[in-house]
Amino acid sequence: MPDLKRLERFVEMLSMIDRGETVTPKSLAVHFGVTERTIYRDLEIIQASKLFPLRFDEERGSYRFTEGYSLKKIDLSPDELRAMLVSKALFTRLGGGVSDAFDHLMNKFKTEAGKKTVLRMRSATQNYWFDIDPVEDFSAVKKQFEAIQKALDDKVSLDIKYRSMKDQKGTERMIDPYGLFLSSGVWYTLAYCHLRKDIRVFALDCIKKVAITDSHYTISPDFSMDKHFEAGWHILRYGEPVEVKLRFSKGAARWITRRKWHPTQKIEKNKDGSITFSVTLNGTKELRWWVYHWGINCEVLSPPEFRKEVLAELKAMVGVYEGK
Repeated sequence: MPDLKRLERFVEMLSMIDRGETVTPKSLAVHFGVTERTIYRDLEIIQASKLFPLRFDEERGSYRFTEGYSLKKIDLSPDELRAMLVSKALFTRLGGGVSDAFDHLMNKFKTEAGKKTVLRMRSATQNYWFDIDPVEDFSAVKKQFEAIQKALDDKVSLDIKYRSMKDQKGTERMIDPYGLFLSSGVWYTLAYCHLRKDIRVFALDCIKKVAITDSHYTISPDFSMDKHFEAGWHILRYGEPVEVKLRFSKGAARWITRRKWHPTQKIEKNKDGSITFSVTLNGTKELRWWVYHWGINCEVLSPPEFRKEVLAELKAMVGVYEGK
């Protein structure tokens, strides 16, 4: 997910430069309430993109655009504008903080964009809808979200009090946030936990207290959230890798083969029209829930331990309905 705070800074600092204001890393750091190191990183990203002819004017002691360049001349193509509108439709599902930030960003862009783009934006229809569980009450996690955003910007650790959904026990711990992500309408942070000495997932609504520390941390350049989550079915990963094989009926096969469910998946077609679906995971809890979704159309073939686990839970489920 894009860093909306950073995108907002990009747009505002570019607007300030376009208006001819004196812009330095120090003044920008004070204006945005971040460190000068963060501003230098922002400016490096803007310059590396080569989209804006930005340079530092030693005589004026300020960043400025090359002569003749202005943001007013920016015009998006129909496809580029469509991509922006699709993004807006998506971000409205992510809750107040992200949705409001994107609306704010769009409004800023309207003031700086060329006339053609503004006219297209006025006439464009937003006929997009996303089957993503919306965040119902972002205000409940707004403080946690903003603290984690700042920690990510400045690479500073957080002291938190965490109360897990499982046992409701509160623990004090220090975490180093690696990123934010949304799952089933709930915001989470992936972070290194100093208490558990491991990378863990923390639900923002379970963080009851949060405080920014003076302790700095680094994230390995080899780390990737995508790669981290590949080891699990969804967001949980634990234990040693295990290969799971499932058989899907002929009726369900076409639904399974129409999309990619996991990076490690392999599909073998059987003579009777059914398929054998194989996947390698660190932990099967979330996969088990997915198996139940397919009901009698899905059978666990291996490993034997997982098959027994599913069978035991299904028997218990039948007991619930039979009143036993």
